[in-house]
Amino acid sequence: MSIPTLQSVLAEGQLIAPDTFDGISTRAAEHMGCKGALLSAAALTHTVHGTPDEGTLGVSDMVWSLTRFVEDNCGIPLIVEVRSGYSDNLRIMPYDLERIVKAGAAAMLLDDRAFGCGSDSPELTLVSPEVFAKKVAIAVEAASNTDCMVLARSYATEKEDAIARCKAAREAGAQLVGAVCMHTEADAERFAAEVPGAKLWSDLTVLDGKPEVTAEKLEELGYGLVFITFMEKASWFGDMDYGVKNWANKNTVYADLHDFDGYLRDENGNLRDYHYIFSYWKKWMPLEKRFEDLSGLGDEAFQEGRK
Repeated sequence: MSIPTLQSVLAEGQLIAPDTFDGISTRAAEHMGCKGALLSAAALTHTVHGTPDEGTLGVSDMVWSLTRFVEDNCGIPLIVEVRSGYSDNLRIMPYDLERIVKAGAAAMLLDDRAFGCGSDSPELTLVSPEVFAKKVAIAVEAASNTDCMVLARSYATEKEDAIARCKAAREAGAQLVGAVCMHTEADAERFAAEVPGAKLWSDLTVLDGKPEVTAEKLEELGYGLVFITFMEKASWFGDMDYGVKNWANKNTVYADLHDFDGYLRDENGNLRDYHYIFSYWKKWMPLEKRFEDLSGLGDEAFQEGRK
């Protein structure tokens, strides 16, 4: 399956990328019309490992997940959240990040949290700006001579500190930079004024029932990449919605006849099996059809009594 580069997608305009964590959520993002997605380390930790996200997801876990999504289930570029680079040992990082690149990442998103610090960690621990810049430089080297981009995001809570860290990351080679502490339109304007070049917005947030800044405004200010988080929550709701109604009805009528608000209907209005949305259906089913008839292998392939 041919997957466009992240560079080519960004060249077409602003990319709003949701958080994905498995084959179904990644495929759903593609079918929603998303041109790219963020492979979330936090959501992967929650859904695959069933543990709190404390920044300890291993590179092997991410490589395994990434290869399955890219090779068999995805037609859009995936930005991989590599966190701290999987280690605070700068000698190990090049090898680990090269594995991510080779696994098919369209981009690596590196941040300045210390290894072992994640979304559910009780305390926020950051590496120094100098170490963060070195990690970015290592990621740039790991992605050299490939189409894989290097993105950097600061988790510093003070805006001035976050801006300084993003500037250092930019100088180290990061192609897009952003800061988690930026939420409002005023924050977006300040960051854009002080940090030159291409930028990313860490997450669209809501205050008093309204977005704190719109994607349209961010695009005006030069934020070509915007992350939007909802897929993990949506998955949980879908499971609960189907589960509660099926248990109450003591049958699967609700689930079997649910048409995803019309999405599963074909052009004639007929209900399609939801499996049609999975790319493996197109890839593996023809292979199975091709090889299920083994009669052409000859008699020698099946000799009775042969061990």
